[in-house]
Amino acid sequence: MNTLARRRWLNLGLLGLVGGLAALAWLGSGRERLAGVPALLDLTPAQIERIAAERPGQANLAFKRNDDHWWMTAPESGLANPILLNPILNGAGARCPLRYAVAELNLKRLQLDPPRLRLWLNDREIRFGATAPTDGRRYLQIGATVYLCPDGLYPLLTSAAASFRAPPIESSVLGRARDE
Repeated sequence: MNTLARRRWLNLGLLGLVGGLAALAWLGSGRERLAGVPALLDLTPAQIERIAAERPGQANLAFKRNDDHWWMTAPESGLANPILLNPILNGAGARCPLRYAVAELNLKRLQLDPPRLRLWLNDREIRFGATAPTDGRRYLQIGATVYLCPDGLYPLLTSAAASFRAPPIESSVLGRARDE
């Protein structure tokens, strides 16, 4: 290999190293910024005993913790699907650095008055509004503060109510037995 080719490979390697370090620094700074931002609610998933969602134009949802299991109490009743409830439980700890005082905003324009959806975790209410046109984040109102947060819960909370029910054990066991 000649000297020119060796230098080219060395420069490419150094460029890759610098790019990797820059990406690491950028990702690390985002974590540090969010570490100083308080959670939306001062509730851990273990502290949440009741979940309710008021969904205009759809059936309302209600769940209650009984021992270590979640039960759907409305619009149907039965064992709830924990895979769909975990993101809701973890939503209380979301960190959204962009926040605004309610007094400074037009709540109707943000679709927070009336809200598009209301979620209660125990007795704490989260009102869901529109999404921001620039980045698709959703406006959430908690008390006198409006937050701009990633939009992960709204699509989940507006999905079909039946999807929140855990699949019956008998049918999943029978289905597996049939497949074998």
